[in-house]
Amino acid sequence: MRNSSALLLFLALLLPLKAEQEWPKRLQTPLPTLKRLDEKDGAAVWSTRHFILVCEIAIPRPRLENLARTVESVPTLFQGLSLPLWAPPKTEKAVVRLCKGEVSFAARGGPENAAGCYHPRSGEILIRGDLLLNPPQNNRLRTGLDEALLIHETTHLAMHQYGGRLPTWLLEGLAEYFATCHTSKGSYDFTEVTRLIRQRIRSFYPVDEYPTLSLPRAAELAKTTPKNWVKEANLTDPIDRYRPYACSLLLTH
Repeated sequence: MRNSSALLLFLALLLPLKAEQEWPKRLQTPLPTLKRLDEKDGAAVWSTRHFILVCEIAIPRPRLENLARTVESVPTLFQGLSLPLWAPPKTEKAVVRLCKGEVSFAARGGPENAAGCYHPRSGEILIRGDLLLNPPQNNRLRTGLDEALLIHETTHLAMHQYGGRLPTWLLEGLAEYFATCHTSKGSYDFTEVTRLIRQRIRSFYPVDEYPTLSLPRAAELAKTTPKNWVKEANLTDPIDRYRPYACSLLLTH
């Protein structure tokens, strides 16, 4: 009942808005200022306006700048939206940690078979640095920095205070929606969302292999809790794990 009430309140915010509150068409985030801090436990530490970047893995300067611009693009975008989505943890700066690999990621609470996660209790984003810098070819992600992963997890952080108040499918759908509309290096395009959504889903399920894509039933998806979402993902065959995200993305759109 609490989730239903919160969802109705959230949907009420979608009523026609004044012209000056229109949804943005495009956004380009400027390159943020990076400040080097003292190393911590052998990890390089950098500071931006909203985040502390902890890098357990060596990352070249151009990719570091891209990482900083990508995560900083989320607060820049959210604070300019016509909906009050910007609700991060009440901390001075949130931590984004690039774990060295699977062992470090798991030791800090990263779920099995995941490339990244957001921990609501600590307010920390955990990313497997090895997969971020070199996405595996078998999951059809392009080579280079996995920017969609960064946007997805940073969106969860940005909506921290909505956790437990909105349905899981909507929180995941919004994270995927902004990850989908993020085109590259802090740039967003909302003018061709349908094409971008199709492109995002087809990056996991190419049309030649999946001419028809079966998705979970919306009624079943609506009942999923955050804990069950992660649990079911771990029990699902890897090729099928994106299906609930695809369904949530389409419902959110």
